[in-house]
Amino acid sequence: MELRAVIIWGILILSAVLPAVGLFLCAVIIVVQIGLMGLRPFVACLTARLATGRQDFASPRFSIHVATHAEPPRLVIRTLQALLDQDWPSDAYEIVVMDNNTADPALWKPVKRFCAAHPGRIAFLHRTGVKGAKAGALNIALAHTRDDATHVVTVDADYVVDRDFLRRAAEALHRTGADYVQFPQSYVATTTTAPGVDAELEEYFRTNAAAADEAEAVLLTGTLCVISKTALVSVGGWSGATTTEDADLGVRLCHAGFAGRFINRVVGKGLLPLSLRDLERQRYRWCSGNVQILLRHGRTILTPAGEFELHKRLVILTQLTAWFSLALVPFALLTVWLLTGQGHTVAAALAAVAILLALCDIVSRVVARGLRDGQALPVILHALACRIALAPQSAKATFDALAGCRLKFVVTDKSGGKGAGSLSICHLMVFLTALLLLLGGHPAEPLIRAALLALLLPLPAALLTDRSLRAYRATIASPVKEVSA
Repeated sequence: MELRAVIIWGILILSAVLPAVGLFLCAVIIVVQIGLMGLRPFVACLTARLATGRQDFASPRFSIHVATHAEPPRLVIRTLQALLDQDWPSDAYEIVVMDNNTADPALWKPVKRFCAAHPGRIAFLHRTGVKGAKAGALNIALAHTRDDATHVVTVDADYVVDRDFLRRAAEALHRTGADYVQFPQSYVATTTTAPGVDAELEEYFRTNAAAADEAEAVLLTGTLCVISKTALVSVGGWSGATTTEDADLGVRLCHAGFAGRFINRVVGKGLLPLSLRDLERQRYRWCSGNVQILLRHGRTILTPAGEFELHKRLVILTQLTAWFSLALVPFALLTVWLLTGQGHTVAAALAAVAILLALCDIVSRVVARGLRDGQALPVILHALACRIALAPQSAKATFDALAGCRLKFVVTDKSGGKGAGSLSICHLMVFLTALLLLLGGHPAEPLIRAALLALLLPLPAALLTDRSLRAYRATIASPVKEVSA
């Protein structure tokens, strides 16, 4: 066990045994929560200092990298076909498909045959023993990039881009003069089946990425990003040190002085996670990976040791803490204190406040975004339910990353055949614990009762979100089965 893990677990145990220590810990957590809650509106009010026209690529030459691992072959082929059909000169871009660590030949050989039918336009690479997950695969693709390429484009294997994607990318680079640009992620068939889940995922781009655009410090999100090859190579390429290699690259690009812009235009759509379990795994990876980045680059982001201007520091922090949650600690402490008859202490009250603040943060961000965007009330409520349903995983991911737990890159299933079972043990555990404490502990403090009631919410929220994803899965069942065939 790492020293960091020993220290964190030691503090947690000491806090549970000595309420005075727990009181201090909960107070620190509350200060952090209030600071982060106030940071986002503050950043939104900062004046932009955008620079334009610093680079002028009259005709960019793109190298499109598609990293795959055990993907349904027809899904990948559909993505590649859309990339082949771009209204951009065919000799001005290439496609590099990098299949890493796929053991089943039935999954990668059909893609290889498709690529072989387009010589000179698609290069297919299949490697085993690749380390660093997606980052390792993208570095191999980078090593096989054509010499005259000016920009590297990353596209996920399930994303079908619009025919004008590359033209829009070239226009964005020319208009902004940025070293890299990030387009928003978007999803097919969400209008009628899962608009709330879509709105919850979109909130990051509409809030955090949009604010970061004002400081030219947008962090990458893995797909639909266009990066200057010179910039990418100069910072050492992709890193597999965290489970969010895209955001990590964005931090390193910003620190090296490169400018990144968010282009708020949908240029391609992919698939939502096809089950609540897959959605939770995705959120766990995003949250834990970003905490890893904070720990890894915290000195350069938060201290004068880094050469960031204040605006960039703040927007990078808001992006990395988009799903950050310290709620697991006050929940654990409050449970122990109620079970040991210490529910009347000031420490217990502060733990309850920390739990309620976590809920207030979720509600304020999702509802405010929905109202600003003019979303219908049912969509806002479903988006809120989705964020609450994912809250236990965000809290667990934050704690695991802080404690130095070994984290693994997990590819989101696109076949629809895995993870169809719904609820995780976290929802049931939190719900049953809160219910038992309410009924058996008879807490007298209104704050503590309110906190326990708040802890009951993730389970029904998860059931509602799971129902939306089941409807989504049924809607796209035919395409998914066809793609998986």
